[in-house]
This record gives sequence, structure tokens and C-alpha cells, in this order.
Amino acid sequence: MLHMRLILITLLSVFFFVTVPATAQDLQWFANDHFQLTEVSDEALVVTYQKQPWEAFTLYLGEADFSKNTVMSFLVQSATSADLRIDLIDKEGNQATDSSTKIKLLGNSDSKLVTYDFGKLAEKIDLSNISHVHFYVNPGIKSTGELVIKNIKLPEGATTKNKKDVLVYPNPVIDILNIKTIGQSFDELVIFDIQGKEIARKEVPTTSYYEWRIGHLPSGIYQYQINHQKKTIEADRLLIE
Repeated sequence: MLHMRLILITLLSVFFFVTVPATAQDLQWFANDHFQLTEVSDEALVVTYQKQPWEAFTLYLGEADFSKNTVMSFLVQSATSADLRIDLIDKEGNQATDSSTKIKLLGNSDSKLVTYDFGKLAEKIDLSNISHVHFYVNPGIKSTGELVIKNIKLPEGATTKNKKDVLVYPNPVIDILNIKTIGQSFDELVIFDIQGKEIARKEVPTTSYYEWRIGHLPSGIYQYQINHQKKTIEADRLLIE
């Protein structure tokens, strides 16, 4: 049975962060305040937008395993005719080469099945370096409208929640961020901005505890990522005051 629970946190009146469990996976969505995400059923998410030309909402993929299942799929319906562009973004915040997909949506029509096969890109890009997906509605055009997205299915491993054995505190943080793991070591820490662009990275000797001084970063909403041997063991929202 699918369970979808939408948590909307609006901070600093600028950005928000949403966690939506879908198909037994914890999905992390990012957007600015020109997008509103609302749960309407166990499987459906409404995206209402009043956006500038190149604004997008973003899905964090986590440690997706493309070796067993290379397909991301979902149903999407638009209240008005719209173009939907999907871009793959790497861990450095750059668009992966030749990764864009464009979908034409007819207003008030039946839901359209969108299937994105990462396997077809394996020869062109490094799939292990993909971390985010950008969704552009009417890219390059200022527009207003509404989408309904449902039945999201992702490759195995596209999950970011595992809080039992990882402690990251305080959050919000002003200066020093404490990272503590139980039964798991880590050797790398990364911080991304709200658009998924990397802004700080710290390699540390393999450990289960570290104090990271990040007070030099501007106040705002970010995402931290904790890695061990290039694999993500934890990622979540971080507020820097």
C-alpha cells in the first residue's frame, strides 16, 4: 500500500523543502516560493506555479541504483497546455550532457505517462554522478498554471531517509554542525543549495563523529549529504541561521 505524506516547511519566506514518500521511497523536493506543492490523495501531488522563465522544481534522487532498474516513471496532468522539460543534474550542480527530455502536455486532458530511461544514457554520461532532476514547466517563459503528478516510481535506492543511525545537529545551525553516526562511518560531507548546486565539500579521515564549522556560509536553506566511500548514507534539509 502506498503512503504519501507531504510536509511543507516554509522558512525565511523565500524557499521551502518538501518530503513526499512515494512507492515506499522518501522523496525530497526543492523549489522556491513561486511553486506550491499540495497533497490531494495518497498518490497525487499538485504543483501550482507562478514562475519566472527559468525557474524549476527539483527532485533529489539520493543514492539511486541504476543497475537493477533504470527507469523513472510518473503520470502527469496539466490544467493548461504546457511544455515540461526534465534535466538530469550531477553532484556538482551541472546539467548532464544530452540528458534533457521534453514532453508536450495538453490542457485538461487525461494524465500522460512519462517514462525516463536512464539506461539509454549510460554510454553518454556517468549515471553514478547524477543526484537531482530539474522539472521546468514552459522553460524560458514566464507562466502560471498547475500540474498533477502521481504514481512516481524511481530506480531502487532513490531514498534519503535513514535517521536511526545518523545524527546531525543543531539544525538550524549558526556555526558548528555536529555529525554523528552509529554503526556506520563516513569520510565526506557535502552541502548543496536549494537548486542542488554544491557549495561546500569536506573530506575527513574515516570517522563516526565530526564537527564542521560552516558559519561562513550565508543564511538560508540547504541540503547536507554524508558520504562513505563515495556512497551517500544520509541526506536531509539544513537551515543555516
